[in-house]
Amino acid sequence: MFDLVVKDGLCFVDGEFVKANVGVEGNQIAYVGREDVRGELEIDAREKIVIPGLFNAHTHLAMTLFRGYAEDLPLKEWLENKIWKVEKLLTARDVYWGSLLGILEMLKSGTTAFSDLYMFMDEVAKAVGESGIRAVLSYGMADRGDEDKAKKELKIGTDFVRNWDNAFNGRIRAVFGPHAPYTCTPDFLVRVKEKARELNTHVHIHVSETRWEVEYVRERYGKTPVRLLEDIGFLDEKTVLAHVVWIDDEEMRILRDKKVSVVHCPISNLKLASGIARVKEMHDLGINVCLGTDGASSNNTYNLFEEIKMTSLLQKVTTGRADALKAKEVLRMATENGYKAYGLKGGKIERGYLADLVLIDRRKPNFCPTYDPINSLVYASYGCEVTHVVVDGELVVEDGIVLTLDEDRIIDKVEGLKEKFILERT
Repeated sequence: MFDLVVKDGLCFVDGEFVKANVGVEGNQIAYVGREDVRGELEIDAREKIVIPGLFNAHTHLAMTLFRGYAEDLPLKEWLENKIWKVEKLLTARDVYWGSLLGILEMLKSGTTAFSDLYMFMDEVAKAVGESGIRAVLSYGMADRGDEDKAKKELKIGTDFVRNWDNAFNGRIRAVFGPHAPYTCTPDFLVRVKEKARELNTHVHIHVSETRWEVEYVRERYGKTPVRLLEDIGFLDEKTVLAHVVWIDDEEMRILRDKKVSVVHCPISNLKLASGIARVKEMHDLGINVCLGTDGASSNNTYNLFEEIKMTSLLQKVTTGRADALKAKEVLRMATENGYKAYGLKGGKIERGYLADLVLIDRRKPNFCPTYDPINSLVYASYGCEVTHVVVDGELVVEDGIVLTLDEDRIIDKVEGLKEKFILERT
């Protein structure tokens, strides 16, 4: 008798869809096969597609509060003239409610884990604990050349890692989150990496997101962001770089050789006119590429199915090849590769892996007819097809309803919070 059983689903196992039962014990998958297994809780998946949970590998979760706030601007102007100003109004409680809203959206569209880099991270951690989702959390640090600020930021980041790593039965992994090479000095980045190695954890950072950033870093330090990070010993298998749009062939080889993971955020990069990352080439070179949404202010959703489709389509266009990235490869970027980037044994329906599972209703008009479920998932999904979500062995979404959160209360609260931000906008 298992704790939970998903029965007779069309399951994504070893890269193929097969009819199977999945048995869960504790927070791990304990059985995958055709035997008629029983569970304390059983989910009928006869009309369902069952996939590993989606991993949103780069977010700024509470930016749900600024969804639609500042539009049609390039990144530098968007940040400096709009976002950084309004963020000064944020309180810890605002971040808590904004995070709950983001988690609500992610769970309802099949995301079981996410990586967040922002402020007031204690509040984000509390929201994660209440909701049942899995998260990799980091306090967003920037020293801007100020030594006093550097000491303060590193202390906040370090305290956060020490206080929250492995919280809630391991559902939270706490890591370091220096913002970017253009807001953090090389000396500060060295200190952050040393502290991360001391505490045996990861580092999550924005790198080479825009052409402006690359030129700024080159002018200031005489080298591109990736080469700068290599020279200071920052890059290794516990380094996760977000965006990585503007890199050359040599930098790609550096990332491969250092076993760095890259988070591709196609919709945010398009919306801010930052560019299109060379995902096909990175993938072919053997770099672990995963997918993220970035913040809801520059996307404007946390629906990872949109990123999955866009990733595939963009690489077809930029390479001129319709087979540039196969559907199966992109689905793995959104699942297995995200967990791998942060050292988590998840993202696969396999014995011994974390029991993070998503059930999708395949009797939807946009899935009909289904010749191959992988094509329906990658090219025809809206995210609303998700019916059940299991995280860490616990059922958190049932028939589209998030069991752990009060949806109406969260939406009402966030609608009320926007009033103070409207004044700043005008």
